[in-house]
Amino acid sequence: MDILKKKLVKIKKRKFIRNVVVSVLALIIVALIINIAPGYKRDKYKDVINLIVNDENKTEKLKHNIYVNENDTIYISEEDIKNLFDTNIYYDDKYNQIVTTSDTKVATIIANEKKMTVNNSNVEIMDSIIRIDNNIYLPISDMEIVYNIDVKYIKNTNRVIIDELNKGMISAIVSEKTDIKYRPRRLSKNIGSLNPGQSVYCFYTTSKGWRQIRTQDGTLGYVKANKLTSEYILRQDMQERGEAILISMDSYQNNKINVTNNVNLKAIYEINENGIEINEELKKQKENYKNWVIISNKIFESKINIILEDYKTRANLINKIADKVIASDINGIVIDFNKVENQEGMLRFIIELTPRLREVGVDTSIVLNEKIEKNSYINIVDYIIE
Repeated sequence: MDILKKKLVKIKKRKFIRNVVVSVLALIIVALIINIAPGYKRDKYKDVINLIVNDENKTEKLKHNIYVNENDTIYISEEDIKNLFDTNIYYDDKYNQIVTTSDTKVATIIANEKKMTVNNSNVEIMDSIIRIDNNIYLPISDMEIVYNIDVKYIKNTNRVIIDELNKGMISAIVSEKTDIKYRPRRLSKNIGSLNPGQSVYCFYTTSKGWRQIRTQDGTLGYVKANKLTSEYILRQDMQERGEAILISMDSYQNNKINVTNNVNLKAIYEINENGIEINEELKKQKENYKNWVIISNKIFESKINIILEDYKTRANLINKIADKVIASDINGIVIDFNKVENQEGMLRFIIELTPRLREVGVDTSIVLNEKIEKNSYINIVDYIIE
């Protein structure tokens, strides 16, 4: 009898342990569905301004919350601008200003001033740089021209939408009433609905016929592609600039640089402190050669480190180069500086010079030496001579 009782107790204990394990597993599965599984994740950002960039909600990747002031000026932190639009943005302590660049623009914004300088031209802005919790914030809604973006704030959904204008965009009309899904599958939760005649922006289509869309109020989701009609291309993708093309030092020193499409580049101008010197003999061959400038510091080697160290002297040199290039029939420049000890200043010089020239269709090349590292410039200039 005692043996039977002991067996029954053991069986009950096993059942109890099994039930506890099953219950725990069930709770874990429910938690995963609610908190992790795509389509059922709770909105952790419903109480903050969401950031939509093109076809992606970037809110989770922001380091700091977006701020919108009483003028509806939209502010994004310097740190987030660095991650989103300009990896080379920096704060200049000496002049209390932000210096930021894009593919074709260089902009400076002085703290407490409602203006910025874009490619050496003054532009009025609604609001100035501010600090929140010791973090610098930039008025991104005033900087559309700098980053080639379109920025708007949708108050009723508390979303900031930024479209990069170099990215393609398609619009479409909803042909029949349909739900917007969080993920491209029928079992995903509904995050909105669309009525016939509504206009949406379209992105990619999945292999199973779901189309990613964005509504006018910034809702991102998926609908069946057959629910859309009258697709229209608003703009095409612009070709992205790749890494710099590498050119051998021998070719450069022989004054004959063979690049692409059998085009030979010959440097027929040289800029220095005496002005611009022209090789008339080479200029006569213009129909066969592109016109390039060698920018050297042979005459002012001792001054170059001082010039590059300070933003204003650096910008002054850049303005002189840009003025010369724009006034002349020039296709590209070669930066060939000797005895540069200030490598940070050199890098900033190239970062701030290249967009100014690219805006007017002029390529930039840099000659490497033992102190200039190729990897620092590979995504900035058009050509690297090594």
